Amino acid sequence: MPTIAITMKLHLRPSEEDVLAFGVMSKAYMEACNFVAQYAFDNGCFLSVLKLHKALYQTVRSQFGLKAQLAASVFRTVVARYKAVREQLWQRPFRYKDENGERQSITRDLNWLQHPVQFHRPQADLVRNRDYSFAQKGNKISVNTLGKRAIMSYDAPECFAGFFDGSWTFGTGKLVSLLGEWYLHIPATREVDDATLAELDSYAHIVGIDRGIRFLSVSYDEKGKTSFVSGREIMENRQSFADVRVELQSRGTKSAKRALKRISGRENRWMRDVNHCLTKALVSEYGAGT
Repeated sequence: MPTIAITMKLHLRPSEEDVLAFGVMSKAYMEACNFVAQYAFDNGCFLSVLKLHKALYQTVRSQFGLKAQLAASVFRTVVARYKAVREQLWQRPFRYKDENGERQSITRDLNWLQHPVQFHRPQADLVRNRDYSFAQKGNKISVNTLGKRAIMSYDAPECFAGFFDGSWTFGTGKLVSLLGEWYLHIPATREVDDATLAELDSYAHIVGIDRGIRFLSVSYDEKGKTSFVSGREIMENRQSFADVRVELQSRGTKSAKRALKRISGRENRWMRDVNHCLTKALVSEYGAGT
């Protein structure tokens, strides 16, 4: 039976003590990931969780102070990152011209990497019912740390209420910090019954869209067609704006500050227009009933 998946983003309400514990745990987890990523790079075992676990499990636990489940999750996190990089390399082969001037290409793999992957953002992958669980009939959430478990409330939109009716299965969550606030991203999956499938069949198109930087949008429809909108030109233009800002900020004059305000407004208007055109193009492509 087919399944549907969605990611819930819960805004946590930790105490000051819990915030400190989250910071220590997520930093230790990040450092452990970098340590394992370096070992995988040096030994060429990019994609083997078992090999990494066998070689480094005790070291990760003792050196970074991680609990058993967190230490085991480190290896899965590192392997998942290398798999993502492998896919990116495969999508962008090495292209060159041979001695006859003809274009050639070579598919790249992880052996092309010049350095290991890096984890720059403190984070932690938390396994359901081991590292996190819901308490008090779903009103509180219990999160594991390097010390004791932290129990706290959380904020979630009303639309998330249906995910706690018992029909959804929660997976491994990712604990992240953004602008001083803590969030837990939890993937939720559910099997789709025949009635739901019949309802989906009534739509002309079913399209999933992912927004990003390297690609402004990636859409995937019910026919398996994938469409990409490149963000290369947008990134180059935004870099031009950034270069101008750096130059003006280095001057520090009143006229430079006024110019900074003008440029900021110009860039914002330009990005709004880009997003509007992108949205309009997507709507026009798939039409009504999508």
